[in-house]
Order: sequence, then structure tokens, then C-alpha cells
Amino acid sequence: MMSNSPSASTEKPSILSFNKSTLVIWVAISLIVVETFSGALRYYFDMAGISTLLYLPKMGCAVLFALELLTFKTSRLFWIGLLLLLLSSQLALLHGASLNNVGFSLFAISPFLFAIVCSEHLINQRSLLGKCVALCLVASVVGVLLDKYTTVPWKGYTYQLGSIELSANRAWTADDVDRLAGFARVSNVLSITIAIFSLYLLMFIRSRMLFATVCVVAFFSILLTTSKTPTVAFLCTLGLLALIRYRWTSAWIFVIAVSMGVILPAMGVLHDFDPNAASSNSGGGLASFYDRLVNTWPHLIILIANEGWSWLGVGFGMFGSAVFVSPVPHADMLGTSDNTAVYLWAIFGFAGVLLYMLQLPLLFLLRDYSTTRMDRALLAVTFCICVISWTTDMFEVTMSNLFLGLAIGHTLNRTLSPQDHASPALALTPPLDTLSSALPDQR
Repeated sequence: MMSNSPSASTEKPSILSFNKSTLVIWVAISLIVVETFSGALRYYFDMAGISTLLYLPKMGCAVLFALELLTFKTSRLFWIGLLLLLLSSQLALLHGASLNNVGFSLFAISPFLFAIVCSEHLINQRSLLGKCVALCLVASVVGVLLDKYTTVPWKGYTYQLGSIELSANRAWTADDVDRLAGFARVSNVLSITIAIFSLYLLMFIRSRMLFATVCVVAFFSILLTTSKTPTVAFLCTLGLLALIRYRWTSAWIFVIAVSMGVILPAMGVLHDFDPNAASSNSGGGLASFYDRLVNTWPHLIILIANEGWSWLGVGFGMFGSAVFVSPVPHADMLGTSDNTAVYLWAIFGFAGVLLYMLQLPLLFLLRDYSTTRMDRALLAVTFCICVISWTTDMFEVTMSNLFLGLAIGHTLNRTLSPQDHASPALALTPPLDTLSSALPDQR
């Protein structure tokens, strides 16, 4: 009888751990599915009067983050970040934001916080996570084709949130070309989703034929959405993966990719670009980029500087989508920045720029500990998110929040247990090994 007690005591924690991992992965799966079909689901759920169900996955993320935080062990940097978030939210309240703004902003980034503290649970269930990502990638590609060749009922559907009208699926064109959104809310979100899902899956594919097929299908699907930066980011990431064995080369690529996120908006302020280039007629395919250089970035940066918010920022909750949902007086221009570095700077001041630059050590750590397929998948996704962030507020995109949080959480866990990873190596998947086999290993 006595000999059975140790066995029982060891079995009980493993069962509890399994249940927690199962709960975490199903919350993540529900979030991925809802975001993949966000535009279509909003339309049909509104018709059925059950649209509030769409908020359940993010609510689950918020609850699990709060629960896991009680026992979460990590570096001091994470706790400093949470303290910064708390102080910044107080600053937003002083600047005129309401508790609704702060609460909505926390709700919006709940997948990011959830993925950080629950990263190991998600990685333990990576097989189930991969199957969900694969199915949602196929659905996203099908959505692009449906939107292009048929008329979908949710196209252009809007809904009311209080007194604010929001787009469940945005119908719009650029240069007389329809911006395809598929099942998602907007074309840019769809293109980012396809890029993240495909790059994540590519690192687990062993067949060279299937690897090439996924690359081609994903590239042309992103191209059909007419979203330019995700297209460039996808190609740049494939190029990085082919050169990842060159340690100095990849290091310079990381530095350039992170630095460009700060350099581009700075150029808009320091250099006088031709205002006519921002028009679609004269700017051609780069009209939206010129518009950011000429209008969006300089106007926002000058506005924040003139208000004296350069050093500390406007505060967490007074910038981004929270301003649209719950308007703040005299904050009409604080809804979007189209650049993640500017986004973080606007919220946290120069501390936000430092937070943005932390992408650099994150990329280095993911590369140096690239011993598993999950490590390589998170490296590819993180780099892709970094490039897209040049022209996008990535913390407003749920899928980037989830996978970036997963990469950060996994890296924090790896650095806290270096004994498990004492000999970092850079092993490539078979397709990537073929891409770089002609190049000498210069590690």
C-alpha cells in the first residue's frame, strides 16, 4: 500500500499538466479559427444574434494569462515590461483616456500576453497546433479564390459597436484593383495570416515538392490580396532561410530589418518628399508607401512632439484601435501609425523604441538556438513580422500577436534553462538544406 503512494503523487501533477495544456491549445485553436474566418463569422453570427461568441477566444486568452501569471517564472525583463504597461496606462488616463480605452487595449493584446506565459503549453501541443494552422491556411487560400471569382455575402458588411460603425469585412479597391479579404476582415490581415501560417508550416515539411508547392501557393495568394509589404516580407524570409548558415550575413540582415522600421518614418520627417508622389496616379504601385512618407508618419510624429509626448508617449490605451472604439477628445489622429516602431513610440515614448529594438536580440537567440523545427518556425515567423512591421501596426493584428508572443515566451524559457541547450546548432530542414547546400558553412 505504501509503495503505491509515490506513484500516485507523481501521476497527479502530470494529469493536471495535461489538462492545462489541452485547455491552452484549444483556446489558441479557437482564436486562430475565429481570426481566420473573422469577416464571414461576424456576418453569420450577427444574423443569428450570437456575435458576442466571437469575443470568447480573446476572453479565454485574458483569463489564462491572469491564471498562469500567478506561477509564471521568467526573467526580470518581462516583469519590467508589465510594470511599464501599468504605468503607461495610468499616463493615458491622465491624458484623457478612459478605463474603457485601457481595458480594450489590454483585451486587444491578450493573445500576445497569453502566448508569452503559455508558450511551453502550446509547444507541447505543437502537433495539434500545426494541424489547425494547416487547415486554416487552406481555408485562407480558398477564401482568396472565392472572393476573386465569386460574390460572397459578407463582402463589405459593417456592424455597430455602441455608436461606432466598424467593418466586419472591408470592401475597397486600390488603383481600381479589388483588395481581396476572403473570409477575413481586411486584405492586409488576410495576407499577413497567409504569410505567418505558411512560413510556420514550411519548417515542418520534409518533402521538397510539398515545400515548393506551399511556397508558390502562399506567394500567389498573398499577391492576389494586393498587399505589398507582406509579399516582400514573405520573399525576404525565404531568402533569409536560404542564407541562415552564413552567421555574419544573417546577423547583418537582422540589423537591417530591425533598423529599417525606425529609419523609414525618420526619413519622412527629415526629408521633404514630393507630395504628388502620394497620389495613386503618380505614385503607381508605391502610392500607399509614399503616402506614409509624406503624410502619415510626419504628421503623427510632429503632432506627438508638439503635444510634448515624445519622451513618455501618449500612454497605453490612448492609441490604436481603442481610440476608434471609445473615442478620446482631441485624439482623432491617434488611431493608426502604419509602422510598429512609431506605434510603440507613440504609446511608450522612447521606451517604446527600446522595446521595438528588442527584436534584434530575439532574432539572434532564435537563430543561435535553432536546434528544433519549432525554433526555426518561430525564427521565420518573427523575421517576417519584423519586415511587415515597417508599414503595419503589428500589435493590432491578432495572429502576429499570438506568434510573436509564442516566440518571446519560448525564447525566455530557453534562456532560463541554458543547460538544456548548451550546444546550439543550426540544422536545417531538408528543403532549406538544399537551398543553402551550395554555400560553404561559415559559422
